[in-house]
Amino acid sequence: MDGHHVAVDSLPYIDKEYDDPETRQTVLRMIQDEMGTVPPPELPRESTSLFKGKEILRKEYERVRSGTPLPAFDVSRYKLEPPSGDDAQNVDDWKRACDNAAAQLEHQDIRLVNLELLQQFGANAWKLSNYQKEKLLESIERATQKYKDEGVRINKARKYEQTEAGVKLRELEDRWSEGVRQCIEIQMASGQIMSEIGRMERS
Repeated sequence: MDGHHVAVDSLPYIDKEYDDPETRQTVLRMIQDEMGTVPPPELPRESTSLFKGKEILRKEYERVRSGTPLPAFDVSRYKLEPPSGDDAQNVDDWKRACDNAAAQLEHQDIRLVNLELLQQFGANAWKLSNYQKEKLLESIERATQKYKDEGVRINKARKYEQTEAGVKLRELEDRWSEGVRQCIEIQMASGQIMSEIGRMERS
């Protein structure tokens, strides 16, 4: 027998012993006993290094694992506030404020460009994306139906083969039972003949 061939002696369409509740309980108890002999899977140690070489991911994983809440989003950089008080006389503070204003202006300009692009091409891009997803869904559905049909075909063929095998098995069982019955009858007849012979010899 090669490594890819498995001989299965179960005939679920013929063998009905499992339908008996007592037999089912016995089988389940045997399964539980067997599972009790299987060693538990080896879990990775706590010292196992995750995300090796990816410090940002490792730190985020540790944060989530420890239950530390995510830091609040800093919106101060998006505010356009001029220096006030003593800072109003500081040139560096005004320079940082101007740089921030320029960055915000550039950000808004990019948002306008993106909105214009979305208005010009967004509808067609959305339709194309939907079309591609629909075709992908149809392909998956066809493949799913193909495998379902294949499973039905295999089950029908298995049921037919097992039904045919069941007929032959019943014929063989009947022949075996008849042979056993004839052997018993022959043994009984032989015993009677031997007893008669013994009785005749004694007389």
